[in-house]
Amino acid sequence: MAESFGAALLRLREAAGLSQRKLARAVPISQSALSRYEAGLQRPDERTAARLDDLLAAGGRLLELWPSLGTETLSPAEEERLADAADHPRRVDAAALDSLAGVLTAVRRLEDETSSAHVIPMVDAQRELARQFAAEARSAMRPVAVGLLSELEQYRGWLAIPGQRWEQARQHLDRAAVLGMEADDPLRLSTALSFSAYGAIRRHDLSTADALSEAARRDTRVHIGLRTYETYQRAEVLARNDERADAVRLLTEADGMVDKLPPADELPPSGYWYTPAFFLGQRAFVLRALGDESGARQAARDCLAEMPPEWTTSEWAARRRELADAS
Repeated sequence: MAESFGAALLRLREAAGLSQRKLARAVPISQSALSRYEAGLQRPDERTAARLDDLLAAGGRLLELWPSLGTETLSPAEEERLADAADHPRRVDAAALDSLAGVLTAVRRLEDETSSAHVIPMVDAQRELARQFAAEARSAMRPVAVGLLSELEQYRGWLAIPGQRWEQARQHLDRAAVLGMEADDPLRLSTALSFSAYGAIRRHDLSTADALSEAARRDTRVHIGLRTYETYQRAEVLARNDERADAVRLLTEADGMVDKLPPADELPPSGYWYTPAFFLGQRAFVLRALGDESGARQAARDCLAEMPPEWTTSEWAARRRELADAS
């Protein structure tokens, strides 16, 4: 995927050694507006884009990206509504929160084609905006805003895992779980717990993974995609703990759940990847933990063969590729 305007703006500003405040003053625009441009939350007008291109000595390269902003998928009306909410957080409404959630979904898909490091600055800017909304939203909107902040915190924790920033991941995921409870949002709470369990598995902390994976599965109100993921995850933890009979039972249960998944276009935006191809990879990790190396390699190969092309360069696909190529 081509670099977006916001990502290019951020890269060029940092390469020039300029703070957001200094560049914003030079344009001149507000620092909050510049932050929204970099995060893909707002589209600058063409004159401002040209001014930024000139100040950053981009030679027209930044301006060329202006008509097509990549992750900036909002309509002009949505951008205006979100910008107004950013300037006046107490005015945030359901439509503005939906717009921010839509940008988050686009960034998740961008990560599939780039890397966690590529999208972290954008997610941090979105997270800060969501934090303001959660702090200042009117009472009717506060649970929705807190729930969205929980999702951004959980995603930020997830993004820290590929770089093995374990403490950073834990802090974000702990915060996500607390916010999920505050919002009374079973989906976001369960996701935060399962992501925390994933981080514990990756750092070989099986006692923590055991507790978290069990807790993540307790609330059955979450959609079947997440429940399927958590069932495979629980099976892997049990297999790593040499609880083979229970692991095999849950593996069989998870395989049956895959057959009940809805079509990909009916999956929620926060779980668009919960497809049969993705779960072949989860099955591979369980088989490896059970000692079935041949079966694990084949499941990983099948996963890679069936996943959409835009996922093949993702960091989670790389783990499946390592397993498929293991001797």
